[in-house]
Formats: sequence, structure tokens, C-alpha cells
Amino acid sequence: MDSDKNTKVRERAYKLYLGRGDTDGDALRDWLKAEEQIREEEHGHSHRGPARMAEVHRGKLTHDDGCDIENPT
Repeated sequence: MDSDKNTKVRERAYKLYLGRGDTDGDALRDWLKAEEQIREEEHGHSHRGPARMAEVHRGKLTHDDGCDIENPT
């Protein structure tokens, strides 16, 4: 990741952290969500809602709404 993009993602992840009320424990989720948002903006499209790409959160796959995704295996 180039330094300009890294800076954008870091700043976006920090805004997500602040938006959650400065609560610790979700840094990875904030980073991944920030990367996804930046990527969507760069490609000119955005997917909103629970059908959005799953995220890794504390070792589980979850939708944006926090619901666990069942393991299909």
C-alpha cells in the first residue's frame, strides 16, 4: 500500500474509531472497513447495508450489522 493511501486509510479508521465513541477493541475492524470504503470511493461505487462484504471481527465473520455469518462447512 502506498503511503498516500495508507494515510487515507489510517485517517478514515481513526474517524470510525471516534464515531464508535472512542472504545478500544475494534482497531482491525475499523482498519478493514476504512480500506473498503476508500477502495469503493476510488472505484466510484458503494455498497451499503448487510449484503456488503463480510468482515473479520474477533475471529468471526460478520456482516456490517454485527451479525455472525454461519460457517458453510
